[in-house]
Amino acid sequence: MKILLLVAGGRAGSDFFQSLLDDHSQILQFPGVLLANNLEKIINAKSKKDIAINFVKEYPHFFNSKIQKLERWNRLGKNKNQSFRVNKKKFIESFLFFSRDKELNKKDILINFHKAYAKARNIDCSKKKILFIHTHLLSLTKLFIQIFDLKKFELIHTIRHPLSSISSSIKSWVNYKAGSVFFPKDLFFHLDLALKCINDLKKINKVHVFQLEKIHTQNIKLMRDFCKKFKIKYEKILTKSTKNGLTWWGDSVSKRWISGVNKKFTINIDENYFYKRDLQYIEFLAADIIKKYGYKNLYPEKKIYFNFFPMKCELLVWQNTIKHLFTDGFRWKHLFSIPIFYILRLLFLNKISLK
Repeated sequence: MKILLLVAGGRAGSDFFQSLLDDHSQILQFPGVLLANNLEKIINAKSKKDIAINFVKEYPHFFNSKIQKLERWNRLGKNKNQSFRVNKKKFIESFLFFSRDKELNKKDILINFHKAYAKARNIDCSKKKILFIHTHLLSLTKLFIQIFDLKKFELIHTIRHPLSSISSSIKSWVNYKAGSVFFPKDLFFHLDLALKCINDLKKINKVHVFQLEKIHTQNIKLMRDFCKKFKIKYEKILTKSTKNGLTWWGDSVSKRWISGVNKKFTINIDENYFYKRDLQYIEFLAADIIKKYGYKNLYPEKKIYFNFFPMKCELLVWQNTIKHLFTDGFRWKHLFSIPIFYILRLLFLNKISLK
């Protein structure tokens, strides 16, 4: 089977794209993210049975979706009142069945996890051509490749207009739990993700980029192209967003209930989080991405190689940091992170360093 690793862009629909592939007859996947740092300790267990048991313990939401509230797997189905269950005992038995009569390498374990999950759902694996794995972040993807010693694989990366990516990320996380989980390091991460991730991924292996805007507005064409590229058949389910066959309404971070493809999807920027100079600065930094993927400049072009002034979003996050300094105890590290990540932004997110 061809192995495809899905790497997320900032609020760029990686979970949504994966949900469109749900239950395709030739794609083998779990319903959500596989985290490399969790898997490392799982696969190092002494026995095959312990490996399977540890997987169940680390990923309980794959077997009872009611406990995955962040991703709203507890509110699946057309009426938002369904969830799914997968038999844990059958998964363990199936893993042992696929792992019989041979010494397993790490790649074998990875494949058998997927086969066992499919069998526990009474899904036939014999016609599967693609092993599709959502590894989530760039750093976790690198670790995943290292842990499983992958040699032959390709990368899938979802993006959206860089300004829209950054704007959506800031808006979503500043408003999620009143901003109590969004700090300077998180803002820097999302800026870096929107501006640098594509080039960093290209240093690893071949990358196939899918734009969120086209996933929505040109859905059928894009999914047909995906099928043609990877030599699988096009199926109508590729237009529906589901988790284990049940309608998915998106995660709780966005605070919106959105199911499936939106043909009227548009690029939106919340200007409340930016000064005009910030918007021009970010677009100038992202000029190569904007040009390569056919986006348009949304603001008058201005060549700003360095932005030594704090951006409005930075000021807002600094205020948010101080506001939540004593939430869940004295979070002094976040206070010191203000100057640290401001300096890092100056050093590494400028036109010179991004060339």
